[in-house]
Amino acid sequence: MRPPGPSEKQRAALRQWLPLLCGVPLAGLMVWSLTPAEPPCAYVLGQAGAGTVATPARIIFVPPEEAGRQPVPPEGDGTVWTCSSEGVRTPAIPVRVPTSMFEHPDTLMEAESIALHLSSTPVIRPGHVLTLEGGNLLVLPQPGLPASVSEGDPLAEPFITLDLGGSTRTARYLPPVSSTTPGK
Repeated sequence: MRPPGPSEKQRAALRQWLPLLCGVPLAGLMVWSLTPAEPPCAYVLGQAGAGTVATPARIIFVPPEEAGRQPVPPEGDGTVWTCSSEGVRTPAIPVRVPTSMFEHPDTLMEAESIALHLSSTPVIRPGHVLTLEGGNLLVLPQPGLPASVSEGDPLAEPFITLDLGGSTRTARYLPPVSSTTPGK
């Protein structure tokens, strides 16, 4: 009998993130600084009153010993955090994620589909979910070619649906109002 651990599919998904964690960050930063494209959006799912909300987030990988430091960025420095959601630049909250969370493939849950209902044309992608300190979920849709979100009619109340293999969660899309980090 094989001990419980990550599936081959989860290992393959982790391999997509490993270059980001194993030396490519410097090269990525250099390339990113030369291109106008924003990093792709992740989403933080958390509670707001009785409902669940999904806020666009920009991941900041930090060493484990720096994970608890706050705030990001320092208050009053004027930094505006953004990310790209289906080719559209959007405000985002910075979320500090310790690199140690990615060292164990079993920390990533596989999401069969992440449906972004930001306009009348939903975009559906597979992805992964990571539980943050404090219980919020970090949703990481797999990158893909941008859909034409701007061509669809805007929804009065955009939302995100997450399928975790039979367990579905729906969260109301909530763009960030400030650069505070929910749940660290």
